[in-house]
Amino acid sequence: MSQQIKSKTGRLHFLHQLLQQKALTLLEIQQRYLQSGWQKSTRQIHRDLNEIQLLFAPSETLASHYVGKNKYFQIQSSTLAAPIETSKEIQTHFYEAPLSATEQIHLQRIQDAINSEHVIEIGKLKNDETGDNYSFTTKKIKLIPVKIIRHRNSYFIGGYHILEKAIVFYSIRQMGEIKILPLKCTPSLHGIAIDDALKARFGITKNIDSNCYTIKIEVANVIADFLSHHHWHTTQQFSKIRGKTILTFECGINRELLGWLFQWMYNIKIVEPPILKEYFEKAIQEITAVHQAKKPLVYRNIFADE
Repeated sequence: MSQQIKSKTGRLHFLHQLLQQKALTLLEIQQRYLQSGWQKSTRQIHRDLNEIQLLFAPSETLASHYVGKNKYFQIQSSTLAAPIETSKEIQTHFYEAPLSATEQIHLQRIQDAINSEHVIEIGKLKNDETGDNYSFTTKKIKLIPVKIIRHRNSYFIGGYHILEKAIVFYSIRQMGEIKILPLKCTPSLHGIAIDDALKARFGITKNIDSNCYTIKIEVANVIADFLSHHHWHTTQQFSKIRGKTILTFECGINRELLGWLFQWMYNIKIVEPPILKEYFEKAIQEITAVHQAKKPLVYRNIFADE
């Protein structure tokens, strides 16, 4: 090891890079130091933690959290730019779901658990926003948190349900209580599964089955330009067939897809698959029945087994 790396400046740069990668306790930092040739006390490490902040970028902060009695440290970076609101530009805030103070705490706690690689326990799970809690389970759920997902200006967590042995997605708003458990895990092992699950879904809602369908939608030419300039799914493709604009996806069928199709009202037409047409027509029948007072207005899920 060169004299430069062994110097105090080299040690602080080492610590800075270390805490950018993952959350560590004082003892874990001490072990990393020892492996790199530095034998330092925890008191000295505390001083190092104060001094590395001189190396921080404007967006970086030193965060800490507890798991049991163990205190973890990590450098966090915020890359979100402040919204621009001037006399010449305003925001409608349409479709935004502002986080409450409690939800902000939950979001930070989940991030801390991911960074420190710990299991979380969701003490209470309310309602169902993604289809992954259709049975309205409220019992304690042990989850390996993998990724925080921002979708339609709302925050969701993608993780591995330990009891069900399945990938699930829950909204931050659904969580009534979150604890970081003193159980280590490896979130990165489930990263690819989370990405694959999202790619298989339209949006974030659970699919009706495990099939991946070729979905073709004929789009009225007037709105085709608008649709083609927005992102809806990673597999989206627009093509012209005999003068008609066809939008194609490769994904599953879910509640979110159906709702998205209704957004365009009579300016789209489902070409395939037949099962999507069936669900679309069934939804129209349900809507008509409610508005004609043939059925009461209560929560229903046409994708659920009756």
